[in-house]
Parts: sequence; C-alpha cells; structure tokens
Amino acid sequence: MTILFPISVLGTLIVVLAIRLLAQSGRRPAVTVDEYAKAREALDAVFVETAMIKRIFSLEDAEFVARSATPDVTRSFLNERKKLALHWFRRTRKQLAALMDLHLRLAGYTYDPSPGFELRLTAKYLTFVAVSNIVLLLVWLLGPFKATRSISYAIRVAGSLCTTFSVLLERVNPTGLSSGRQSLVH
Repeated sequence: MTILFPISVLGTLIVVLAIRLLAQSGRRPAVTVDEYAKAREALDAVFVETAMIKRIFSLEDAEFVARSATPDVTRSFLNERKKLALHWFRRTRKQLAALMDLHLRLAGYTYDPSPGFELRLTAKYLTFVAVSNIVLLLVWLLGPFKATRSISYAIRVAGSLCTTFSVLLERVNPTGLSSGRQSLVH
C-alpha cells in the first residue's frame, strides 16, 4: 500500500506532463529562415563573448589595481567587474535558453536526428544552467576574482554547449524552413 501511493503520484505526473507537452506541441510556430540566421548570429556572439569574457576575470588586472590604485579605485574596480560578470552570465543564460528553445523547434528539420546527440545537448544545457546558477551566487557573494575556478568551468561548459549547438545548426536542412516571418504552421 505504501509503494502504491508514490507510483500513482509519479504516473499521474507523467500523464499530466505528456498532455501538456502534446497541447504545446501544436502551438509552436514553424522556424523561419530569419530565425535560423538569427540563431547563427546569436551563437557566434556567444562564442565571441565567451572568448572575450575571460579578460573580465583576469587576476592580473585585479593584482595591478590592488598594487597601483587607491582603496576607492580598487573598490570601484571590483564593483564594476562584479556587475559586468553578473550581466554577462545573465545575458548568456538568456541567449542559450533562446537557442535551446529554437533547437526544440528545429528538431524536425535535421537531416539525421540522433537521440544520443539530443541527450548530450540536453545534459550540457542542464549542466550549464546548474553551474551558472551556482556561479551567479558565488560572484554575487564573493566577487569575480574569488570564484575564478567556478567561473572558468562555467565558461568551458558554455563553450561546449555552443559547440554542440553549432553542430546541430550544421545538421539542419534549411530548405525545409519557412521563408515567412509570421509562419504559424508546423
């Protein structure tokens, strides 16, 4: 009797989620060529920003400012770098969430769908979300220069996710995409 309750709750949850997924799948608009091009641009932007963001967390800058500047300048420098780091993580999370949403809509347009590839992409995305939440908290509490190992790991995970998503975009058949901006057919 005690095992029956958790199993029935789990079964009910699965049925409710399946019904919700089926109801939402009919409302998703088709992917347009413009959205595909914007996804490519957003992906390139994340790649470039990820490469450049490492400079924000450079310990060399913090050491130079600590040696050469007044306490007010040092405090201002640390606050600005902290704001910049938090802004970058939040923006990157939004961009990757938008890319993941587009990925879900693009799944039907790939030349060769692969469940293993989809699982890897999902695992990398969930890893990035978890790691970025932890890093946001660490940066907010400690500042960008005390959480450098966690930040470096999050940057590598973001880069890995972008690489995986780039492979997905290469596997999309662009001839199957809608040419209109307002297409609602899927």
